[in-house]
Amino acid sequence: MNDRSAETPKSNHTRARAQIISASHRLFLEQGFHGTTMRQIAKESGMALGSLYNHFIDKDDLFRAVFEAYNPYPILLLALENSQGPTAADLARTAANRLVKALAARPDLLKLVFIDVVEFQGKHLRQAYPDVAPGMERFAGRLKHEPYAVRSLSNDGLLRAFFGLFYTFHMTEMLLGKPTDPEEQSVALQELIEVYLHGILA
Repeated sequence: MNDRSAETPKSNHTRARAQIISASHRLFLEQGFHGTTMRQIAKESGMALGSLYNHFIDKDDLFRAVFEAYNPYPILLLALENSQGPTAADLARTAANRLVKALAARPDLLKLVFIDVVEFQGKHLRQAYPDVAPGMERFAGRLKHEPYAVRSLSNDGLLRAFFGLFYTFHMTEMLLGKPTDPEEQSVALQELIEVYLHGILA
């Protein structure tokens, strides 16, 4: 008996669903949400068009499943949780470098976020955030753990500033032009970290 013959209807359903999500993810990244049709997704996933509707109500339902499968938040949270430092400044520097490195390794995450923001007004990002919010709050608490090292700011303010600077690092590279020299890119990131820690005023 081979592995395929031992599959149950439930495992077949799960495998087909994963296949559709993977194919949809590729097409959404290449063509955007509105530029992708269900017929294209069916062809890309090697299934009949009608089979898609056995797994998903419509294309919106399918994008929701794609976003859940490729949600950027768990990867970003993992980068923060794995960051250590004896001081608040060291922790922020390590976390910023880890976050930017994680995003550089997964450019698809930024593209998916762009699609959600542009075509869904960030609906899926908002729905996904509560799952990681406690971990984000813990990171903010770790930044504030060192007495008198951090100004009296809310956790929300610390996190907004942090992600505002470092999550958009790759976005601003696209807008301003990415440095051709990796060393220049590293210098730009380190300067951004200093801005986060100390502001821009001398």
